[in-house]
Formats: sequence, structure tokens, C-alpha cells
Amino acid sequence: MDGMRLLRTLRLTNFLSYGPEGTEIELQPLNVLIGSNGSGKSNLIEAIGLLKAAPTDLAAPIRAGGRMSDWLWKGADSPQMTIESTVSYPEGQMPLRHRISLAPVGQLWEVIDEVVENEGKSHPSRPDVYFFYRYQGGHPVLNIREDVGSQAGSDTGRRERHLQREDIAPTESVLSQRKDPDQYPEITYLARMLSGISLFVHTDFGHGSVLRGLQAADEVASFLLENGRNLGMVLNDLLSQPRTKKLLLDKLGRFYEYVEDITTKVYAGNVETLFHERGFDKATSSTRLSDGTLLYLRLLTILCHPSPPPLVCIEEPETGLHPAVLPMVAELLIEASQRTQLIVTTHSDILVSAFSDMPEAVVVCERDDQGSHLRRLDAEQLKVWLEKYSLGELWMMGETGGNP
Repeated sequence: MDGMRLLRTLRLTNFLSYGPEGTEIELQPLNVLIGSNGSGKSNLIEAIGLLKAAPTDLAAPIRAGGRMSDWLWKGADSPQMTIESTVSYPEGQMPLRHRISLAPVGQLWEVIDEVVENEGKSHPSRPDVYFFYRYQGGHPVLNIREDVGSQAGSDTGRRERHLQREDIAPTESVLSQRKDPDQYPEITYLARMLSGISLFVHTDFGHGSVLRGLQAADEVASFLLENGRNLGMVLNDLLSQPRTKKLLLDKLGRFYEYVEDITTKVYAGNVETLFHERGFDKATSSTRLSDGTLLYLRLLTILCHPSPPPLVCIEEPETGLHPAVLPMVAELLIEASQRTQLIVTTHSDILVSAFSDMPEAVVVCERDDQGSHLRRLDAEQLKVWLEKYSLGELWMMGETGGNP
């Protein structure tokens, strides 16, 4: 599958519904997660949320999710959880592996292990993969690049620096503590890419939603924030780009044929989004848009962006939309996966059916007594079935797994 891949693999151990055996999934540019409630779809997004927070404030999502013990697999003998990922690193010799393990310590928690290293050995004769940081049971070691001209990701022009345990804050990732791109290019790169991840896990579109009405004109315009409070400023920027504006209007016109234009009006420190409809002299403010129209506009702002973050997670993009629109949502997801890696959860068989020509985009989440497990669909195994049924029909029939 062609497209953008920031995270190449993700392995979760003793993390929420993922058990002590650990579950690993190879991630593609587009990953559509299906499964029953409680199967582990949202927990995978939670893990990515921790990765996003590691370069800035690892404690924030942990506190928001309850006590540290609430994050651990309830049947765990070992009171620690681990998130391990391999991350594309175009500037280096190979992808990077990042592993971080957390455990409760009294009423608090600590990072008890963390590794940043090459995914594999640079040569078969090497006894070990080359590492850039290892915690090593409280004896942290950094490999510092001294020759700025040396190749990123290699062990040339390096020296080991042994740290004292107190040199590393126990409740923070090393990604938030070493940010010199000359001395620590791999750690700095990981921090920059992971902190750029965008998560859209809550959808608030009622009358009090910040998506509606006037928004502050001093919000960032680079990309949509999770709660959507900068929708007007992002649209203001995108509509100033002729190619992107044409794309937005084309996609919106397929959803709502009466729309002729979208404009933004900035005044008195606020920005207002306006819809111009055929047959009306006056524009309609976003305050009065239907829920579905507003949610589709939010999706367009995310998925049509020409310079999106390296990874975007969206929970249930079908929320609030008419079923007839969902094939267009699938089309948007496929197109956007050329510019950003996408991880999407869904409960819609109609949306899943739209991926009948690429079933390998769908990941099945299932849970048993050992925890949650992830399995990507195999296009070849489903080939005969797909000659007669859509992928969503096969899911509802129980032929793909991921059913209650």
C-alpha cells in the first residue's frame, strides 16, 4: 500500500486491554480499525496519544486517564506497561525503534525503561543494534554525535556519555529532556515527529460546540486542533490557496449541491465561517449549519489539508453523517493517506464496504481472555468472498472477525 508511513510497527504490552503477551501490528498508510465495543480500538489510539505526549508532557494524558494502575492490564503479574514502535527515519540508515516502559511507584509512576535505537544491525557481524539512548536499569547512556558532518543514524563520529540516574527526570521521556539536533539528532527527530501527531477522538457538535459561530482570530492556522476551536482560522488559510479552495468546494459540492462558496470574515478579533448557497443573497453562518454539514466540513479541513501532520488518528468519522456520504469519506481517507498516515476507527459496515477493493487497509480488533489482538485482513483470502459480497457485508456476516 503506497502512501505516508510514520509509524511502521506498534507493539503494546500490559497496556489497558492489551495483555502480557504483547500485540504487534504493522501499520500501513491507511489503517481502518474494526471490532466490537471494548475490543481495543480506542486503546490503540490512547497508546498513540502517549507517544504524542512523550516529547512534551507525558504526565498530562496519564493524569487525564486516571491513576497509573488504571492504565495497566488488569491481569498483569508484572506491574509495568510498554509501548514499542518503529518510526521511519529518512535521514538515517534505517527506521528507529523507540520503546518506553512505565510502572507505578507508590502513588506516582516512573519511566523504568526507555530505548532509542536503530531497528536492526548495521552489519550482521555487529553484536547488537546501535543505540542512541538506553536507560539500562537506572544507568542511562547517550550516544552523542560529535562530528556534525557524520551520517545521521550511524555510529561514526560518536561517543558514549554515561549519565547519573538523577540526570534524567523519572517521570519524563528522554524525548522531552534532550533536544539538541546536533548532538542528539535521532532523539530530536523522534520528538519532533511524535509531537506533531494529531488526534481527533471527541466529537462535540451541539449548539454549545466551539465548532459553531465566532472563533478567536488569534488561534493557530496551521492545522485543526482536536476540539476544532481554530476551524475558522484554518479555513481562512486554506481558502486563500486556490487549489485547496477548489478541492474543498468540489468535495463539499458532492455532499451538499446547493453550496456555491465558503468564505471567512475576520473582525473584532473573531473569525466567522460563512456558507454561500445557490438562490440566496445572504450567507449562512456556521452557527446555523446542520450537524452533518458541520462535521463534514471538519473532516474536509483535516483530510484535504495540503500539509498535514505525519500521523492523524480519527475515531468514528461516520458520526453524524448520512450513510450515503460514507463512500465519499472513504475516498477522502484514501486520498489523504498519500500525504499523512491515518488510523481510523469505525462501527460502520457501509464505510467498511467502501474499502472492498483494498481490504488490506482494514485491521480487525478482537479480545479474549489474554487481551486484545490485532489482525490485518488478507486480500487474497477474501478474494472469492468479495466477488459476491462487499467487505462490510462480510464483516456483518462474521466472515472477517471483529464481531460481538
